[in-house]
Amino acid sequence: MVSGFSGEERRKHSGKCIDCGEVLELYMLDLKKNRRILKCKRCELFHTYTKDLLGKWKLAKAAKVSDL
Repeated sequence: MVSGFSGEERRKHSGKCIDCGEVLELYMLDLKKNRRILKCKRCELFHTYTKDLLGKWKLAKAAKVSDL
């Protein structure tokens, strides 16, 4: 176990829900397609992030259904 982090803190990732402002939780990380999907626990909205040319994560879309 990493010192200083509880199990709940490790699952939280940067970003807030665009609908309700709740902290997002990692749902899926796809390194082949350079994208990550985060899910809001409160409103269950999926946020899809992709990497831009500089390697930073940018919000691509937010939807109620995760289209993997």
